[in-house]
Amino acid sequence: MSEPRHFAYLDSVRALAFLAVISVHVAMATGSFPGKSLLLFGGFGVQLFFLASAITLCQSMSERKQLDRYPVAFFYLRRLFRIAPLFWLAMAFYWLIPSLVPPFLLADMAPSGVHASYFWLTAFFLHGWHPYTFDSIVPGGWSIAVEMTFYLIFPLLFFFINSLRRAVIAVFISFFYLKFMLHRGWPCDSLFPFLESHVYSGTPKGLLGFFMGLWFPAQLPVFLIGFLAFYLLREPLVQKAMASKFWTRSLLVFCGLALLNWAKSPAVFMPNGFQIDLTLAGVVIALSGAATRLLVNPIICRLGRISYSCYLVHFAAFGLVVKWLGHGAVLTSVSPSIDAGSRLANLLLFARLFIPSLLLTVVFATITYRFLEQPGIELGRRLIRRISARARHAVLSGAAT
Repeated sequence: MSEPRHFAYLDSVRALAFLAVISVHVAMATGSFPGKSLLLFGGFGVQLFFLASAITLCQSMSERKQLDRYPVAFFYLRRLFRIAPLFWLAMAFYWLIPSLVPPFLLADMAPSGVHASYFWLTAFFLHGWHPYTFDSIVPGGWSIAVEMTFYLIFPLLFFFINSLRRAVIAVFISFFYLKFMLHRGWPCDSLFPFLESHVYSGTPKGLLGFFMGLWFPAQLPVFLIGFLAFYLLREPLVQKAMASKFWTRSLLVFCGLALLNWAKSPAVFMPNGFQIDLTLAGVVIALSGAATRLLVNPIICRLGRISYSCYLVHFAAFGLVVKWLGHGAVLTSVSPSIDAGSRLANLLLFARLFIPSLLLTVVFATITYRFLEQPGIELGRRLIRRISARARHAVLSGAAT
Protein backbone atom coordinates (compact mmCIF):
# COMPACT_ATOMS: atom_id res chain seq x y z
CA MET A 1 0.00 0.00 0.00
CA SER A 2 1.55 3.32 -1.08
CA GLU A 3 2.05 6.14 1.41
CA PRO A 4 1.30 9.86 0.92
CA ARG A 5 4.15 12.23 0.24
CA HIS A 6 6.31 13.31 3.16
CA PHE A 7 7.04 17.04 3.53
CA ALA A 8 10.29 17.96 5.27
CA TYR A 9 9.12 21.48 6.10
CA LEU A 10 6.37 20.06 8.33
CA ASP A 11 9.01 18.13 10.29
CA SER A 12 10.82 21.45 10.70
CA VAL A 13 7.60 23.09 11.94
CA ARG A 14 7.16 20.35 14.56
CA ALA A 15 10.78 20.71 15.67
CA LEU A 16 10.40 24.48 16.11
CA ALA A 17 7.15 23.89 17.99
CA PHE A 18 8.84 21.53 20.40
CA LEU A 19 11.82 23.86 20.93
CA ALA A 20 9.37 26.63 21.77
CA VAL A 21 7.53 24.41 24.28
CA ILE A 22 10.63 23.19 26.13
CA SER A 23 11.97 26.77 26.18
CA VAL A 24 8.86 28.13 27.86
CA HIS A 25 8.83 25.38 30.50
CA VAL A 26 12.47 25.98 31.41
CA ALA A 27 11.95 29.76 31.36
CA MET A 28 8.95 29.42 33.70
CA ALA A 29 11.23 27.71 36.24
CA THR A 30 13.88 30.44 36.08
CA GLY A 31 13.99 33.92 37.56
CA SER A 32 13.87 37.06 35.45
CA PHE A 33 16.50 37.35 32.71
CA PRO A 34 16.88 39.22 29.39
CA GLY A 35 14.54 37.76 26.79
CA LYS A 36 12.42 35.74 29.21
CA SER A 37 9.23 37.60 28.29
CA LEU A 38 9.69 36.53 24.67
CA LEU A 39 10.49 32.93 25.59
CA LEU A 40 7.28 32.74 27.60
CA PHE A 41 5.38 33.10 24.32
CA GLY A 42 6.86 29.72 23.44
CA GLY A 43 3.60 28.35 24.79
CA PHE A 44 2.25 29.03 21.31
CA GLY A 45 4.49 26.19 20.18
CA VAL A 46 1.52 23.93 20.95
CA GLN A 47 -0.59 25.92 18.49
CA LEU A 48 2.21 25.45 15.96
CA PHE A 49 1.87 21.70 16.56
CA PHE A 50 -1.87 22.01 15.92
CA LEU A 51 -1.29 23.90 12.66
CA ALA A 52 1.17 21.26 11.46
CA SER A 53 -1.31 18.55 12.40
CA ALA A 54 -4.19 20.12 10.47
CA ILE A 55 -2.07 20.66 7.35
CA THR A 56 -0.59 17.15 7.51
CA LEU A 57 -3.97 15.49 7.93
CA CYS A 58 -5.49 17.49 5.07
CA GLN A 59 -2.61 16.53 2.79
CA SER A 60 -2.79 12.91 3.87
CA MET A 61 -6.57 12.61 3.56
CA SER A 62 -6.62 14.27 0.13
CA GLU A 63 -4.30 11.52 -1.12
CA ARG A 64 -5.52 8.57 0.94
CA LYS A 65 -9.15 8.97 -0.08
CA GLN A 66 -7.98 7.86 -3.52
CA LEU A 67 -5.90 4.98 -2.11
CA ASP A 68 -7.77 3.55 0.87
CA ARG A 69 -10.82 1.33 0.68
CA TYR A 70 -12.21 2.79 3.93
CA PRO A 71 -10.46 6.18 4.26
CA VAL A 72 -12.32 7.39 7.38
CA ALA A 73 -12.05 4.12 9.32
CA PHE A 74 -8.39 3.78 8.37
CA PHE A 75 -7.79 7.39 9.38
CA TYR A 76 -9.02 6.63 12.91
CA LEU A 77 -6.95 3.46 13.12
CA ARG A 78 -3.78 5.26 12.03
CA ARG A 79 -4.30 8.05 14.55
CA LEU A 80 -5.03 5.63 17.40
CA PHE A 81 -1.95 3.48 16.82
CA ARG A 82 0.17 6.60 16.27
CA ILE A 83 -0.82 8.38 19.47
CA ALA A 84 -2.11 5.89 22.04
CA PRO A 85 0.80 3.50 22.84
CA LEU A 86 3.25 6.19 23.94
CA PHE A 87 0.56 8.22 25.70
CA TRP A 88 -0.62 5.21 27.70
CA LEU A 89 2.96 4.49 28.73
CA ALA A 90 3.34 8.12 29.77
CA MET A 91 0.24 7.75 31.95
CA ALA A 92 1.80 4.84 33.82
CA PHE A 93 5.24 6.44 34.03
CA TYR A 94 4.17 9.82 35.39
CA TRP A 95 1.73 8.23 37.84
CA LEU A 96 4.40 5.88 39.23
CA ILE A 97 7.05 8.63 39.47
CA PRO A 98 5.10 11.87 40.01
CA SER A 99 7.93 13.53 41.95
CA LEU A 100 10.00 13.63 38.78
CA VAL A 101 7.83 16.41 37.33
CA PRO A 102 8.23 19.94 38.75
CA PRO A 103 5.03 20.57 40.79
CA PHE A 104 3.94 23.65 38.86
CA LEU A 105 3.61 21.47 35.74
CA LEU A 106 1.32 18.81 37.21
CA ALA A 107 0.63 18.73 40.96
CA ASP A 108 -1.81 21.66 41.15
CA MET A 109 -4.13 20.50 38.38
CA ALA A 110 -6.38 18.32 40.57
CA PRO A 111 -6.86 20.23 43.86
CA SER A 112 -9.26 17.62 45.25
CA GLY A 113 -6.88 14.76 44.47
CA VAL A 114 -6.58 12.37 41.55
CA HIS A 115 -9.43 9.83 41.40
CA ALA A 116 -9.60 6.51 39.57
CA SER A 117 -12.10 7.91 37.06
CA TYR A 118 -9.47 10.41 35.93
CA PHE A 119 -7.36 7.55 34.58
CA TRP A 120 -10.20 6.06 32.59
CA LEU A 121 -11.13 9.42 31.13
CA THR A 122 -7.50 10.11 30.24
CA ALA A 123 -6.97 6.64 28.76
CA PHE A 124 -9.93 7.21 26.42
CA PHE A 125 -8.76 10.78 25.65
CA LEU A 126 -11.84 12.33 27.28
CA HIS A 127 -9.88 14.23 29.89
CA GLY A 128 -10.08 17.44 27.88
CA TRP A 129 -13.59 18.23 29.10
CA HIS A 130 -13.08 18.88 32.80
CA PRO A 131 -10.57 21.17 34.57
CA TYR A 132 -9.48 18.48 37.08
CA THR A 133 -8.75 15.83 34.45
CA PHE A 134 -7.45 18.24 31.83
CA ASP A 135 -3.78 18.04 32.80
CA SER A 136 -3.53 16.03 36.02
CA ILE A 137 -2.32 12.61 34.85
CA VAL A 138 0.18 13.31 32.06
CA PRO A 139 1.95 16.70 32.08
CA GLY A 140 1.01 18.49 28.88
CA GLY A 141 -1.68 15.86 28.33
CA TRP A 142 -4.26 18.57 27.71
CA SER A 143 -2.87 19.09 24.21
CA ILE A 144 -3.26 15.38 23.42
CA ALA A 145 -6.92 15.59 24.49
CA VAL A 146 -7.42 18.59 22.20
CA GLU A 147 -5.64 16.83 19.34
CA MET A 148 -7.68 13.65 19.70
CA THR A 149 -10.92 15.63 19.79
CA PHE A 150 -9.84 17.27 16.54
CA TYR A 151 -9.17 13.82 15.05
CA LEU A 152 -12.70 12.80 15.99
CA ILE A 153 -14.32 15.54 13.91
CA PHE A 154 -11.62 15.92 11.25
CA PRO A 155 -13.31 13.76 8.57
CA LEU A 156 -16.47 15.86 8.91
CA LEU A 157 -14.51 19.11 8.72
CA PHE A 158 -12.55 17.84 5.72
CA PHE A 159 -15.79 16.97 3.95
CA PHE A 160 -17.31 20.43 4.40
CA ILE A 161 -14.18 22.62 4.24
CA ASN A 162 -13.15 21.42 0.78
CA SER A 163 -11.97 24.64 -0.87
CA LEU A 164 -10.03 27.81 -0.16
CA ARG A 165 -13.27 29.81 -0.15
CA ARG A 166 -14.83 27.59 2.50
CA ALA A 167 -11.64 27.66 4.56
CA VAL A 168 -11.70 31.47 4.54
CA ILE A 169 -15.36 31.44 5.63
CA ALA A 170 -14.57 28.94 8.42
CA VAL A 171 -11.75 31.15 9.73
CA PHE A 172 -14.00 34.23 9.66
CA ILE A 173 -16.69 32.36 11.57
CA SER A 174 -14.11 31.22 14.13
CA PHE A 175 -12.96 34.84 14.51
CA PHE A 176 -16.47 36.03 15.37
CA TYR A 177 -16.99 32.97 17.56
CA LEU A 178 -13.95 33.90 19.65
CA LYS A 179 -14.60 37.61 19.54
CA PHE A 180 -18.26 37.70 20.50
CA MET A 181 -19.21 34.38 22.08
CA LEU A 182 -16.17 33.55 24.19
CA HIS A 183 -14.87 37.02 24.99
CA ARG A 184 -17.68 39.55 24.80
CA GLY A 185 -20.46 37.10 25.19
CA TRP A 186 -23.65 36.35 23.38
CA PRO A 187 -26.17 36.18 24.87
CA CYS A 188 -24.26 36.61 28.17
CA ASP A 189 -21.16 38.67 28.97
CA SER A 190 -18.96 35.64 28.31
CA LEU A 191 -19.00 31.90 28.50
CA PHE A 192 -16.68 31.88 31.51
CA PRO A 193 -19.19 32.94 34.22
CA PHE A 194 -21.86 30.61 32.82
CA LEU A 195 -19.57 27.57 33.00
CA GLU A 196 -18.20 28.68 36.35
CA SER A 197 -21.70 28.85 37.85
CA HIS A 198 -23.54 26.00 36.14
CA VAL A 199 -21.06 23.42 34.84
CA TYR A 200 -17.79 23.66 36.77
CA SER A 201 -19.02 25.16 40.02
CA GLY A 202 -16.48 25.09 42.82
CA THR A 203 -13.47 25.00 40.49
CA PRO A 204 -10.76 27.51 41.46
CA LYS A 205 -10.86 30.47 39.09
CA GLY A 206 -7.21 30.17 38.13
CA LEU A 207 -7.59 26.53 37.16
CA LEU A 208 -10.85 27.20 35.31
CA GLY A 209 -9.20 30.05 33.41
CA PHE A 210 -6.31 27.77 32.41
CA PHE A 211 -8.79 25.13 31.28
CA MET A 212 -11.05 27.43 29.28
CA GLY A 213 -8.11 29.14 27.63
CA LEU A 214 -6.80 25.84 26.27
CA TRP A 215 -9.69 23.37 25.88
CA PHE A 216 -10.89 22.28 22.45
CA PRO A 217 -13.56 24.98 21.86
CA ALA A 218 -10.85 27.62 22.32
CA GLN A 219 -8.38 25.75 20.08
CA LEU A 220 -10.72 24.87 17.20
CA PRO A 221 -9.94 28.16 15.36
CA VAL A 222 -6.24 27.16 15.24
CA PHE A 223 -7.12 23.97 13.38
CA LEU A 224 -9.37 25.90 11.00
CA ILE A 225 -6.47 28.25 10.27
CA GLY A 226 -4.53 25.09 9.46
CA PHE A 227 -7.17 24.24 6.84
CA LEU A 228 -6.74 27.73 5.40
CA ALA A 229 -2.96 27.29 5.24
CA PHE A 230 -3.40 23.92 3.50
CA TYR A 231 -5.53 25.38 0.72
CA LEU A 232 -3.26 28.41 0.36
CA LEU A 233 -0.29 26.05 -0.08
CA ARG A 234 -2.13 24.45 -3.02
CA GLU A 235 -2.69 27.77 -4.79
CA PRO A 236 -0.44 28.19 -7.87
CA LEU A 237 0.20 31.85 -7.03
CA VAL A 238 1.39 30.96 -3.50
CA GLN A 239 3.51 28.10 -4.80
CA LYS A 240 5.11 30.42 -7.36
CA ALA A 241 5.84 33.03 -4.70
CA MET A 242 7.31 30.48 -2.30
CA ALA A 243 9.58 29.22 -5.09
CA SER A 244 11.24 32.64 -4.95
CA LYS A 245 13.93 33.15 -2.32
CA PHE A 246 12.99 36.82 -2.10
CA TRP A 247 9.33 36.23 -1.28
CA THR A 248 10.08 33.30 1.03
CA ARG A 249 12.56 35.35 3.05
CA SER A 250 10.31 38.40 3.01
CA LEU A 251 7.35 36.44 4.38
CA LEU A 252 9.53 34.80 7.04
CA VAL A 253 10.96 38.16 8.16
CA PHE A 254 7.53 39.79 8.14
CA CYS A 255 6.04 37.00 10.25
CA GLY A 256 9.00 37.11 12.65
CA LEU A 257 8.62 40.85 13.18
CA ALA A 258 4.86 40.49 13.55
CA LEU A 259 5.30 37.80 16.24
CA LEU A 260 7.69 40.06 18.15
CA ASN A 261 5.15 42.87 17.94
CA TRP A 262 2.22 40.67 19.02
CA ALA A 263 4.29 39.35 21.93
CA LYS A 264 4.87 42.88 23.21
CA SER A 265 1.46 44.39 22.45
CA PRO A 266 -1.41 42.05 21.43
CA ALA A 267 -3.88 43.48 18.92
CA VAL A 268 -6.94 44.95 20.59
CA PHE A 269 -9.21 44.23 17.61
CA MET A 270 -8.58 40.49 17.62
CA PRO A 271 -9.26 37.81 20.23
CA ASN A 272 -6.22 36.95 22.32
CA GLY A 273 -3.85 34.71 20.37
CA PHE A 274 -5.85 34.70 17.12
CA GLN A 275 -3.44 37.07 15.41
CA ILE A 276 -0.49 34.96 16.57
CA ASP A 277 -2.07 31.81 15.15
CA LEU A 278 -2.56 33.54 11.79
CA THR A 279 1.05 34.72 11.84
CA LEU A 280 2.28 31.23 12.69
CA ALA A 281 0.38 29.96 9.65
CA GLY A 282 2.40 32.46 7.63
CA VAL A 283 5.58 31.00 9.11
CA VAL A 284 4.50 27.51 8.03
CA ILE A 285 3.82 28.72 4.49
CA ALA A 286 7.22 30.44 4.39
CA LEU A 287 8.98 27.29 5.56
CA SER A 288 7.39 25.38 2.66
CA GLY A 289 9.27 27.55 0.18
CA ALA A 290 12.78 28.18 -1.02
CA ALA A 291 15.66 29.66 0.99
CA THR A 292 14.77 27.93 4.26
CA ARG A 293 17.68 25.48 4.49
CA LEU A 294 18.75 27.08 7.75
CA LEU A 295 15.49 25.89 9.34
CA VAL A 296 14.62 22.94 7.11
CA ASN A 297 17.69 20.73 7.41
CA PRO A 298 18.34 17.07 8.35
CA ILE A 299 19.03 17.80 12.03
CA ILE A 300 15.93 19.93 12.55
CA CYS A 301 13.79 17.52 10.53
CA ARG A 302 15.02 14.57 12.58
CA LEU A 303 13.98 16.40 15.74
CA GLY A 304 10.60 17.04 14.13
CA ARG A 305 10.08 13.36 13.38
CA ILE A 306 10.55 12.46 17.05
CA SER A 307 8.75 15.58 18.32
CA TYR A 308 5.76 13.68 19.75
CA SER A 309 8.08 11.58 21.89
CA CYS A 310 10.07 14.71 22.74
CA TYR A 311 6.93 16.46 23.91
CA LEU A 312 5.89 13.68 26.28
CA VAL A 313 9.34 12.85 27.70
CA HIS A 314 10.79 16.36 28.07
CA PHE A 315 8.94 16.83 31.36
CA ALA A 316 10.83 13.86 32.81
CA ALA A 317 14.13 14.99 31.30
CA PHE A 318 13.68 18.49 32.71
CA GLY A 319 12.75 17.07 36.11
CA LEU A 320 15.90 14.93 36.17
CA VAL A 321 18.10 17.90 35.28
CA VAL A 322 16.50 20.01 38.01
CA LYS A 323 17.24 17.27 40.55
CA TRP A 324 20.80 16.71 39.29
CA LEU A 325 21.56 20.41 39.69
CA GLY A 326 20.19 20.35 43.23
CA HIS A 327 17.12 22.53 42.64
CA GLY A 328 14.51 19.85 43.29
CA ALA A 329 13.67 21.13 46.76
CA VAL A 330 13.59 24.75 45.59
CA LEU A 331 11.15 24.29 42.71
CA THR A 332 7.74 23.86 44.34
CA SER A 333 4.15 24.75 43.51
CA VAL A 334 4.40 27.63 45.99
CA SER A 335 7.71 28.86 44.53
CA PRO A 336 7.69 27.69 40.89
CA SER A 337 10.85 29.49 39.78
CA ILE A 338 14.50 29.59 40.81
CA ASP A 339 16.11 33.01 41.29
CA ALA A 340 19.90 32.88 40.97
CA GLY A 341 20.31 36.41 42.31
CA SER A 342 20.63 38.54 39.18
CA ARG A 343 19.33 38.72 35.62
CA LEU A 344 22.65 37.56 34.20
CA ALA A 345 22.89 34.68 36.69
CA ASN A 346 19.33 33.67 35.82
CA LEU A 347 20.21 33.68 32.10
CA LEU A 348 23.15 31.38 32.79
CA LEU A 349 20.89 29.18 34.92
CA PHE A 350 18.40 28.99 32.06
CA ALA A 351 21.19 27.76 29.77
CA ARG A 352 22.35 25.23 32.38
CA LEU A 353 18.81 23.86 32.62
CA PHE A 354 17.85 24.10 28.96
CA ILE A 355 20.83 22.49 27.21
CA PRO A 356 21.03 19.25 29.24
CA SER A 357 17.21 19.00 29.29
CA LEU A 358 17.12 19.20 25.50
CA LEU A 359 19.94 16.68 25.04
CA LEU A 360 18.43 14.24 27.53
CA THR A 361 15.03 14.64 25.89
CA VAL A 362 16.46 13.76 22.48
CA VAL A 363 18.11 10.63 23.93
CA PHE A 364 14.90 9.48 25.66
CA ALA A 365 12.72 10.38 22.67
CA THR A 366 14.94 8.51 20.23
CA ILE A 367 14.43 5.37 22.33
CA THR A 368 10.66 5.76 22.69
CA TYR A 369 10.30 6.61 19.00
CA ARG A 370 12.24 3.50 17.98
CA PHE A 371 10.63 1.04 20.39
CA LEU A 372 7.12 2.46 20.89
CA GLU A 373 6.05 4.93 18.23
CA GLN A 374 7.35 3.08 15.20
CA PRO A 375 6.09 -0.38 16.30
CA GLY A 376 2.68 1.17 17.05
CA ILE A 377 2.53 2.80 13.62
CA GLU A 378 3.57 -0.44 11.93
CA LEU A 379 0.97 -2.41 13.90
CA GLY A 380 -1.70 -0.04 12.64
CA ARG A 381 -0.46 -0.44 9.08
CA ARG A 382 -0.53 -4.24 9.34
CA LEU A 383 -4.09 -4.14 10.65
CA ILE A 384 -5.15 -1.86 7.79
CA ARG A 385 -3.45 -4.11 5.22
CA ARG A 386 -5.22 -7.13 6.70
CA ILE A 387 -8.64 -5.42 6.57
CA SER A 388 -7.98 -4.31 2.98
CA ALA A 389 -6.90 -7.81 1.95
CA ARG A 390 -10.01 -9.37 3.47
CA ALA A 391 -12.22 -6.80 1.76
CA ARG A 392 -10.59 -7.50 -1.61
CA HIS A 393 -10.95 -11.23 -1.05
CA ALA A 394 -14.65 -10.82 -0.24
CA VAL A 395 -15.18 -8.75 -3.40
CA LEU A 396 -13.34 -11.29 -5.57
CA SER A 397 -15.26 -14.17 -3.99
CA GLY A 398 -18.55 -12.41 -4.62
CA ALA A 399 -17.59 -11.70 -8.23
CA ALA A 400 -16.60 -15.34 -8.76
CA THR A 401 -19.96 -16.61 -7.56
